[in-house]
Amino acid sequence: RLYQKALEYAALSGQETVFDLYCGIGTISLFLARSAAKVIGVESLAAAVEDARKNASINNISNATFYVGAAETVVPSLYKKGFRADVVVVDPPRKGCDQALLETIIKMSPQRIVYLSCNPATLARDLRFLAENGFTPVEAQPVDMFPHTAHVETVVCLNRKHSESSD
Repeated sequence: RLYQKALEYAALSGQETVFDLYCGIGTISLFLARSAAKVIGVESLAAAVEDARKNASINNISNATFYVGAAETVVPSLYKKGFRADVVVVDPPRKGCDQALLETIIKMSPQRIVYLSCNPATLARDLRFLAENGFTPVEAQPVDMFPHTAHVETVVCLNRKHSESSD
């Protein structure tokens, strides 16, 4: 349900480049790759990226590329090299997204951001920053992945605000 909601919020037509940040073994990346033109996954754990690449091969997915490194370092580097995303998916650790990463996402100006979170406090902090910088949270869906505990995952869809010219 979590991945299905992320796919729904990504609203992919098949033409988009998607960045999947904090991608782990590529589960979300590969799920989205079937509906996107290209997926770029970033994960700091080298073993996880190796697994993501193996999973892509096993599933005959050739439009997903994975990078090893901290998202707050890799994404600004990719941006400087001209890489852009139409949709950004983030699934950060409990500490939320790094400020440098959020600033790069804002510069990149994707159409949508899909934010998956396991921590309501850092989710609120990051959503506030994104909202102050041109993105509107339009829908959120909690997903109870851990029944009988206080832990709930939340998926949020944010759309880029379009500037309206006044006459």
